[in-house]
Amino acid sequence: MKVTITLILLSLVCMSCSAQKTSNVSLDRDGSLALFENKSVETTIYVTREGNMGIGKKKPTDKLEVNGQIHAKSVKVDLQEWADDVFDKDYKLLSLCEIENHILQKGHLPEVPNTEEVLQNGINLGEMNTILLQKIEELTIHLITKDKEINALRQDLKKLSQDVESLKSQR
Repeated sequence: MKVTITLILLSLVCMSCSAQKTSNVSLDRDGSLALFENKSVETTIYVTREGNMGIGKKKPTDKLEVNGQIHAKSVKVDLQEWADDVFDKDYKLLSLCEIENHILQKGHLPEVPNTEEVLQNGINLGEMNTILLQKIEELTIHLITKDKEINALRQDLKKLSQDVESLKSQR
């Protein structure tokens, strides 16, 4: 892990001419390393003794913490679970009435974090994508069910119309 971090840091040094001109490297008392230290925490890269890296974050607690926007061509998230259990026969699909009641009482969809939770804790992208897929799959099942109900009603209406026409012609 240390080799990986060192290679990342070395590549950052090599690619950033402006950083090379204005940067300092210092070792803090706790053994963490500060790179490109420029009077501002937001522009400094920190590496802790535990191998955590913070960009604009002095004491990162995760392997990589960025205090700012991240721009990438791709992001891969490893997951432990996925939402396809919605299609299992024993899945407990809430009725639309139950969903409506939940929304009216709590102001958000079941199993989806509310605004307060998101603002306080942020979201885990992998978990949120799983939840969103689950909701899409649930909606798809509801739509399929409603489509079948509509088609059955159309058939009933067609048959009823035919029966009415038949009665009219018999008079």
